[in-house]
Parts: sequence; C-alpha cells; structure tokens
Amino acid sequence: MPDILSRELTWGLEVRDLVIHKGRTTILSDFTWTHYPGEVAWIVGENGAGKSSLLRVLAGRERAATGTVTHTAPAGRSPAVLYYHPAMGLPDLTTVGAWQAFVDRIYPAESRYPLDPGLVPDSALAHKRVDRLSTGEAKRLALQALLQRAAPFLILDEPFEHLSPPAKQRLASYLSARARDTVIVVATNQEVPADSHGPILSYDGSSLKPIRLPEES
Repeated sequence: MPDILSRELTWGLEVRDLVIHKGRTTILSDFTWTHYPGEVAWIVGENGAGKSSLLRVLAGRERAATGTVTHTAPAGRSPAVLYYHPAMGLPDLTTVGAWQAFVDRIYPAESRYPLDPGLVPDSALAHKRVDRLSTGEAKRLALQALLQRAAPFLILDEPFEHLSPPAKQRLASYLSARARDTVIVVATNQEVPADSHGPILSYDGSSLKPIRLPEES
C-alpha cells in the first residue's frame, strides 16, 4: 500500500508483512505499507483498538510478531525516530523556566528544528510550576520540547488530546509544514484536520484500511 507523493523519493518508512499481537490477540495481520515525506499520514480509530501498540512498533519501541519496519533516512543522516505518547509528562516540582532551560541545554540552538513559538501557550509563565499547569498547557510544553529535535521520522500517538481548537490547528499546521522533510505518522481518535491532504488509514483493531491516499486528493 504505497502512498508515495513522488516516485523519485528514495527514503521513508517501509512496513512489510507486519503481524502484531497484544497478549493472545492478533491486532494486525499481514500489513504492508510505505510512507514518505510530503504529507502527514493519519491512522484513525477508537481508543482501545490497538493504535498505540501499532505506533510503538512503527517507532521501533516494540517488536512485531513477524514482519519488518524499516526507517531509511536521507543520505548522511541518522534514521532517528521521535516518538510521542499520551503518558509522557513533565518532571514534578520543576518550573516552566527550569524545564525550558533544561531543553535548551540538551538541544543546542544549532541543532534545533525551527518551531512555531505559538505551540507554547502564553499562560505557561517561567515561574509557574509544571504541576500547576492545565493538562493542555503541560502537553503543549512537552510536545514543544520533543519537536525541537531534528529527526527524519516523527511518530505521534494522540497529540491532539486535551488541546483547545486553536492549539490543535496550530499543531496541525506545524506538522503539515514539517512533513515536507520529515516522515510523520499521527494516530488519533479525533477528526483529521480538514486541510490535511495526506493518507488516512482506518484501524478497527484487526486491520488497517485506506480511507484516502494522496493520489486521490
């Protein structure tokens, strides 16, 4: 199931004959798919269907029962994969300012990926403790830190949960722009942004079926 936008592209995410088990249940069988930079790929389905298990395999955090997941990076780059899941949080008892200073240390300015400053809410003031932030504020702060890293692959599990409609739109616009030079896969139980033109795959807990491929956009 290729969704290539340009047949001249030579790098991307390649999935071959994937089988995933969750306990004794098979949640995906014989899935083959290729995704390239150009547009965000969306995997939609209800909570509990198994999207998180699938994304962990796509991100290389877990192994499938059988099949392969290959991350081929552009020439001269490491096939690094950034992975976000909803359970990710911020360290307790630290302030927003201390957290941002930490991020600045681990991601030097010359190695950062350009970010939309609007991804961080104005209400996340430097003196505020992170455990006093709203769920949406804390999530945006965690996402902002992760997205600063330059990597050719970005796998996001439910990144829009707890975000306000304007914040969702801001994040969707950022991901759409970044997809020009990054392979991006997003799993969500929410509606795909109306202005997205990437592939949409529907997951029902046992199989993935294409709702839309770029050639049909």
